[in-house]
Amino acid sequence: MTSRPIRLALSMCAAALATTGCGSSPHGTASPTPAHPARLTAPSAPTEPSDTPPTPPGPSVHQAPLTASDGIKVLASGTAVKGDATYPIPGGIKAGRTLAIAINCAGPGRLTVQVRSAGISFSLRCTKDEVLPSMNEIQVPRTHSTGSLHFTADPDVTWSFTIGWNPNPPERR
Repeated sequence: MTSRPIRLALSMCAAALATTGCGSSPHGTASPTPAHPARLTAPSAPTEPSDTPPTPPGPSVHQAPLTASDGIKVLASGTAVKGDATYPIPGGIKAGRTLAIAINCAGPGRLTVQVRSAGISFSLRCTKDEVLPSMNEIQVPRTHSTGSLHFTADPDVTWSFTIGWNPNPPERR
């Protein structure tokens, strides 16, 4: 029969051996005890599914900034564009409507946007190593049978865009 103190001592020795491990060095001597013993952690509890949608990824020049699911009637879009470009506005410019122009740009330099026929333009300063999102909504004062969006970009600027009519524009202040 083994006494209780001996069983307790043997259990502690077995636990110590289990956590430090046994081994030998290439020279046949026992391995030294590590300076920082490994910590045992319990596995994490499974997480319950969440009713909240996952956080969408940040803005990208490789994706169009808006989609029809944003409530905008998309007219045209482009991704990963470099340099200057012109895109027609299908159906032209409509008086009293709100034209939404969403842009993501990256790279050192400037991107200038002109809504031709409407005489509206604006510029964006883009930066290296960061995608900057921009959203402009323009209430169009006059109808024009044709219209286009013209972009002028510095050589190191990459951009994406979406244009469309916003049926629910923000209220004017």
